[in-house]
Amino acid sequence: MKPSTKKSAKTKIQETAWELFLAQGYEETTISQIIERSGTSRSAFYHHFRGKDELLFSVAYTYDLRYQDWVDACPKDLHAVDKLISFNDYIFKALEDSPYRSLYSLLYGLQVSTTGTRHILNPDRQYYQILRSITKEGIEKGEIISPHSYTELSNMISSFQIGTTYSWCLQRGQHSLFQYGKELLTPFLESLRAPR
Repeated sequence: MKPSTKKSAKTKIQETAWELFLAQGYEETTISQIIERSGTSRSAFYHHFRGKDELLFSVAYTYDLRYQDWVDACPKDLHAVDKLISFNDYIFKALEDSPYRSLYSLLYGLQVSTTGTRHILNPDRQYYQILRSITKEGIEKGEIISPHSYTELSNMISSFQIGTTYSWCLQRGQHSLFQYGKELLTPFLESLRAPR
């Protein structure tokens, strides 16, 4: 039996919203337009999302699917610091090349001002799970030396990455996020490498 290729209502709503945000702007897009264009219902919309801002925030979770591709392709015996450097490069390249990059400034701005869930910082995201897994394994194997716990170290790395991306948004993408992120974070990540 073939697996179903039918998109869920949630996926239809998300994809339609993102297309509309890109085409006509976030402020100009209405919930009614999203519902009508996605071919879903108002009840389906509010079953999955509290409002338009949650649709924008959900962009962050699309990257997590790509990050799993990195995990699957990453050699298991790679040194933990080299994994962190590779993951860092992958993250910045994915963000810079994303069709949704024009939405980042708004996404970050709304996440700062929201009183609801800060999705970018959700510790259950695949992104954070990967960082914690690499740092934990690296510390346990003696490949990473740090006075911090693996959780603290993961949070430091994510803070560097988020800050670098936010700065890039503020500067309206005037430089390569990938190159800038590599130059800024690689020395810090290398400083974690245990002496051979």
